[in-house]
Amino acid sequence: MSVHIAILRRPYLDAVLAGDKTVESRLTRTATPPWGQIQSGDRIFLKQSGGPFRAVAQAGHVESQDELTPATVDRLRRRFAARVGGDDAYWAGKRDARYACFIELCDIAAIPNIGPAYKPQYLRAWYVLPDAADPIRDVALTAGAIRNRYVSIKGSTRPLREAAVRLEMPDGEIIVTELVKSGQLRWRGWARYFDAYGVEPGHRVRLLAMGGRRYRVSFPDAP
Repeated sequence: MSVHIAILRRPYLDAVLAGDKTVESRLTRTATPPWGQIQSGDRIFLKQSGGPFRAVAQAGHVESQDELTPATVDRLRRRFAARVGGDDAYWAGKRDARYACFIELCDIAAIPNIGPAYKPQYLRAWYVLPDAADPIRDVALTAGAIRNRYVSIKGSTRPLREAAVRLEMPDGEIIVTELVKSGQLRWRGWARYFDAYGVEPGHRVRLLAMGGRRYRVSFPDAP
């Protein structure tokens, strides 16, 4: 799996956050990312062009095509325009594209200006990074974890276990705790959050790395 950074102009990013734009399109003359480099389930960080990271999403259905013609682009517009957006000028400017990638945006959530570290390149609007660059850690809850009020971070490294971490909870409470050898967070006060967010087995606790061993906690599957 990979993690992606998509650079969008503000009107399109605003439309994503408003729920009006649910598919991201990239139509290009050459086979540039994300064409051939993204799959369903990959995480996408959405960054405003010339501005901050503002949202994160998960790739749903991905459809890629090549050897496009102007007629093909016109057909793609009829299929996707309602979900992609874009005015007449946008689609007219894409009629000579040879490659197309349409990515369904799922699990969209606003985030503070936090995203993967990357090296900007002039005029590049999409970056593909290794999964290790992802500042988000999603922890799937088991029935036992909910019943016994714990969160276990599987695969936690020794350095992560050797010092305290600071959890910034959704209601503003600050928790300072550490991981025990098993990978469980020592703090066991999760019950009221599990109840408040109606968590069920398979739901996730999301930890967003804020730097300095600080993590912002959220519950992305809350009803």
